[in-house]
Amino acid sequence: MTKSAHKLNTKLLFFSITVALAVGAITPSPFSFVPPVSAQSVITAIPPRLVLSGKPGETINAQLKVRNDSEEAQNYTVAVEDFIVYDTQGTPIPVAQSAGNRWSLASWVSAPDVIPVDTKTTQIVNIRIKVPLTALPGGHYAMLTYMPNGDVKPGQMKKTASIIGQRVGTLIYFTVAGPVTEKLNILKFSVPQFSEQGPINFTGTLESLSDIHITPVGNITISDPLRTKVAEVPVEAGSVFPETQRDFVSTWTQKWGWGKYRADLNLAYGTTGAVATATIFFWLFPIRLVIYSLIAIISILTAIILLNKRSKRHQEMLEKEVTELKEELEKLEESKK
Repeated sequence: MTKSAHKLNTKLLFFSITVALAVGAITPSPFSFVPPVSAQSVITAIPPRLVLSGKPGETINAQLKVRNDSEEAQNYTVAVEDFIVYDTQGTPIPVAQSAGNRWSLASWVSAPDVIPVDTKTTQIVNIRIKVPLTALPGGHYAMLTYMPNGDVKPGQMKKTASIIGQRVGTLIYFTVAGPVTEKLNILKFSVPQFSEQGPINFTGTLESLSDIHITPVGNITISDPLRTKVAEVPVEAGSVFPETQRDFVSTWTQKWGWGKYRADLNLAYGTTGAVATATIFFWLFPIRLVIYSLIAIISILTAIILLNKRSKRHQEMLEKEVTELKEELEKLEESKK
């Protein structure tokens, strides 16, 4: 075999291998079949939060709804669990068994075990809450969730909100009537001490020492260096659960400012009209813009002064030349005489 023929065969072999690999990449292998993923069920819990109240010994009836937006009928397994809040974002975490604590509610709730829901329809879910005679006044909390096909057992839910994995649920806030403590502390209220321009972000942490969840309502009043009110920024902290903390962020969209500002946080909460307050100061001043402007002004003034000096010097030189010419002319006239 000649050298050129050998090279030709090598190129053909390389081309054949490349084509085979390309075809293999797009052709399903009989030994590596991956089953298609079925469409995930779409469940909607209505409402996402239910607020109820009652007295010890009472039985409260309520209606919830669940909607099936999938393409097939579903049997939803219903689970009722206590929940607690650990983080400062207000995220509810389900508890596998009865919490057995001050805030437990799940053991009071009766609900169907399974709810059949046709495709593209909404089903009513009737629940009953029987309040024990020994129930402590204040807040009690649980979540009622729906799960298609019964794949997940109660207590295995890791992510919570209105949607928990394939589960969807309603958070139930139940208040037992009676004397309660309502106390809200502002643990932190802060802002960058110096900003060249906005927007300005205010951050804070609230702490509830109450027997019931609290939803504070209020705003941040901002005053300029002359103590004139220039803005009110709303604060939306959400619900602060008993013995927990909750962070909030509020933004003042002002872009420019000129001096030291004051920010007063005022939050009303509870049934008695209590108010929590805090005050901070901060600077909003475009220092670099001012410095650049001063540099530009100084540069312009310097240029003007230098030009004036140059012009004056030039004028003096011209006057000197004129004087010298005058003197020469006078000398010439005298010599002619």
